[in-house]
Amino acid sequence: MTVVERADGVGSRYKGDLQGLENWTSSQDVLEMLGEMGIPIGFEHDAFRECTHYDGRLRAYPLRSDRVAFYLVRRGPQEGTLDSALRTAAVSAGVRIVFGVKSFTGAADIIATGPRAPHLVAVGVNFRTSLQRTALGILDGAIAPRGYAYLLSSRGHGTLAVISTAGQADLKSYLEKAVSRFQQVVSFDVVDPVPFAGIGSRFTGPGSGVPRVGEAGGFQDAMWGFGIRMALQTGYLAARAIAEGRDYWRLASAWVAPVCRSTVVNRLFYNLLGDGATRLLLLGLSHAEDPVAFTNRVYRESLPKRWLFPLASRMLGGRQPRPQGDREPERVEA
Repeated sequence: MTVVERADGVGSRYKGDLQGLENWTSSQDVLEMLGEMGIPIGFEHDAFRECTHYDGRLRAYPLRSDRVAFYLVRRGPQEGTLDSALRTAAVSAGVRIVFGVKSFTGAADIIATGPRAPHLVAVGVNFRTSLQRTALGILDGAIAPRGYAYLLSSRGHGTLAVISTAGQADLKSYLEKAVSRFQQVVSFDVVDPVPFAGIGSRFTGPGSGVPRVGEAGGFQDAMWGFGIRMALQTGYLAARAIAEGRDYWRLASAWVAPVCRSTVVNRLFYNLLGDGATRLLLLGLSHAEDPVAFTNRVYRESLPKRWLFPLASRMLGGRQPRPQGDREPERVEA
């Protein structure tokens, strides 16, 4: 098997970003899922069972669970990151990786080229810090319109970012406001800051033809932008479909699409309710006996959500291209 990669190295789009391997979209622990897929846990990770969110008035909503809410991992080409560990595992399994291929016109078995149109946008900064392990979030339209800001730290590294819906102008100014707001609730130093930016997609429906995995197929949380779990799961399903001679889109539709549809409907209601949705969400999470189980229920697809998905997708606007056919983009994994 050969992987054709546009960039010159693995994980090059990331700069040491701290991100979460989440457990709230499924009741199965994500590390258990990776074990079942045969993916070795060769990357550094820190289990978080608690975090604190704040509203626009900086009122705190602490969340604690007996279950792991998410595993904090680093992204990028550095040693110990998720990306470098996956590369090591792939090479050990006999995969050949060809870097620096800017365009590719041959036949491909799997397409994993990232998002094709923005639904969420992010700006942030990575830095070294003495701040101990921390997971904080602020839900306030004044610093993150229809989104949120977060501050993560672990093992001497920190990431602070603002996530918002596509189309928001001048997010850098919102980032400056977010830094100031976080400094009101926790003292932290920022050493050697490295800025970053990115976009996230959303699900518009299953496609056809060549399997598109991860963000290339729109498999991402339309609420908060998390997508690592779905990327790994759809990549596994694509490999399984090829090995077993099965239809990838049928597998993805059964195993991943339901939660994607649910997140689109959740996002629509969140947008429509505005600040009221933020307050309800934070109160629900903070008063839940188990916040992780609470979010599992919120993310679970129901029959009404399935019916509402087409309407929600249209109302959110900015419809992304639906993945179809065998046309190849510039960066392809085969």
